[in-house]
Amino acid sequence: MMEKLYLVARIADTRVALRSRAIHSVVTVGTPVEVPGAPPHVAGLFALRSRVFTLVDPHVVIGLSAVPVAPGQRVIVVEVAEHGYALLADEIEDVCFIEAPETRITGKLLPGWARVADAVIEYQGASLLVVDPSNFISLPTLIAA
Repeated sequence: MMEKLYLVARIADTRVALRSRAIHSVVTVGTPVEVPGAPPHVAGLFALRSRVFTLVDPHVVIGLSAVPVAPGQRVIVVEVAEHGYALLADEIEDVCFIEAPETRITGKLLPGWARVADAVIEYQGASLLVVDPSNFISLPTLIAA
């Protein structure tokens, strides 16, 4: 049953679903510490429960301009390869069970979304992209650019 539990959020002005097994928590963040020389999608670092997390701006990952981090902004905390990361979220909508099956993406997505989305799921009459948080982190093409 847990495989049907999703976090529904708005990231980079798009409603998405994230599988709950990929999410550690949702928290608010203060002003992050800038990291000189970091890749453009790294918005900074912040501490949470005596741990340092890398703050990732999904806007940059999908090819949009960076957005400033607002004090008190909510972020989605994930762990990828035993490192802590947090994704900036425009809005956290809900944590819910979605009974509809995930389906293959059949339409054409913008290249940035095609990199991070791996399925589509129907929820409340709308199609949501199912995104894998690790795809926002591991972007060798972004880092090399």
